[in-house]
Order: sequence, then C-alpha cells, then structure tokens
Amino acid sequence: MYNIKILTRSDWTAYRNLMFQWIMPQLDRLHSLDRLHMVGAEAEGTPVGLAVLELDPDERHAIVHCLFIAEGCRRQGLASDLMKTARLHCSKRNIASIKFAYYSGKAITPAIEAWLHKEGWSAPQLEAVIFHIDSSIAGAGWLRDRALPHGLSLLPWNHIDQNDRGLLAAGGTHAYPAFLSPFKTFAQLEQSNSLGLLSATGIEGWSIAYRIAPDTVLYDALFISPQYQQAGLALVMLSKSIQLQLEAGIPLGVFTVNMSTPVMMKLARQWLAPYAWKMSEKRSCYQQIT
Repeated sequence: MYNIKILTRSDWTAYRNLMFQWIMPQLDRLHSLDRLHMVGAEAEGTPVGLAVLELDPDERHAIVHCLFIAEGCRRQGLASDLMKTARLHCSKRNIASIKFAYYSGKAITPAIEAWLHKEGWSAPQLEAVIFHIDSSIAGAGWLRDRALPHGLSLLPWNHIDQNDRGLLAAGGTHAYPAFLSPFKTFAQLEQSNSLGLLSATGIEGWSIAYRIAPDTVLYDALFISPQYQQAGLALVMLSKSIQLQLEAGIPLGVFTVNMSTPVMMKLARQWLAPYAWKMSEKRSCYQQIT
C-alpha cells in the first residue's frame, strides 16, 4: 500500500536519493518562483516514488523534470498514480499541457515508451541529438586556436561585466530562443570553459557549459549574434571550449543540438559525430490536461 502526497520543503531531503543529481540545487529557485510541484510516494514511511514538475503559469505549460520509481516498486501503477496527482494540481493552476522528455539508447527507454503510449501521451517527437565525446577528441584536426575578427574577444562567461549580462537578460541586446539562453540554472555553470564573445558594444555570443557529473560537462547553448554568424565563430568558440575542458582534466563532454537549429545540426554532424563515442536522441511527448 502506497501513500501518495504533495511534497513540501521539509520533505526534500528525504527524497533526494530519488532525484537526478542536478535537480536538488534547483529546488529553492523553483520554489521561490512558485513554479515547483513535487509528488511523492511512500511505503511504510520510506520514499519510493517521485515526480518533479516545473510549472509555467504564463504559458500554461509544465515540464516533468523527474519521474522515478524505486526498484522493487515498479510495474505496479505507481508512476501513473504520481502523474494523476500531478495533473490534478496542474489543472488547479490552470496548466493546459505537460511535456515529458526522455533519451534513446538506455535500457529503460522501451519501458518508458510503452508507458507513455499506455497513458495516452502524444507520439514521440525528436527534439535534439546528443553527441557524447571523450578525451579522444583531442585528435580532431579542427581543435586548435583560431584568430578572432578584429574588435572581438573571448572571455570567461563569469568575467563579463554584470551590466552587460543584465542588459542581455533583459532583452536589451539580442533576441534568442529560450533553449539557447545563457542564464539557465538547472545545473552548476562550468566556469572553466563557459565563454562569452564580446565587441565594443557588448555581448555578441556565448558558449555555455554545465557540470552535470564530476567527469562530465554538458554543452547546452552556443549562440552567435546575427551580424557575426557567417564569420565561422561557432567553430572558434566550440574549439576553445573543448580545449579548456580537456585542460581542466574533464574527460567527458555532452553536446545537445536542437532540431530547430539546422545549421548547428549540420556542423555538429560534421565536427562532432566523427569523434563521438555515442550518439543518442532526446525525444519529447505531450499530454493535454482536460
């Protein structure tokens, strides 16, 4: 018999072993923004199931960041019960749809897809391709320093003037899609190789990475302002970021390339795919809340 309950802040520590590593540091931020919804399941007082959702009331949308059932409690309908409770809460918050993302190539992938189909989620959509590299990429012929066009410079992202970053965050300089934002906080910013591209007028681009495991960085956002997009700067920034990663002694890198950026996808298949020890897909499903 399981007890399903809405979790409060006092429950977080007890459930931390059921969360992905990067989620726990983000709970305070989401809680302060009133965008956090967590549902837990307990058996005899022991946490055995968890659903973590981020709500966006303005867009009437929610994202499932974590849905985990402890081994020994699976295939008993617990995930469905957790999501049923989560949907009821979302409905009360006027949320219209929920997104669930997962990755191909994992042992659990077939079970996830079967469960999503059974629960009436939409057909999976390919959202991004994931390129996994290791230190062997040091042998790539393109991995070298290149001169920047006159008037441009590269700086560590955290060394860029806060006023320039604030202006960018406020939308005062460049428009960019949310998935390329340099201001995400889902994991710890990797300061060793997150870079900003600067001109005399401010920020013109960035390459942002996050530490998602002691031996792994995630390359999450690479952006070049429109006036410099034909200057080959994506390769300049990517090459420098990877060199800095390797110099910092971090052996593994993961690159997420969104399907909505066909130019970057073409370049990633040209530059990264030949040196990737694995490629996988990020797939997304959606469910409407009635």
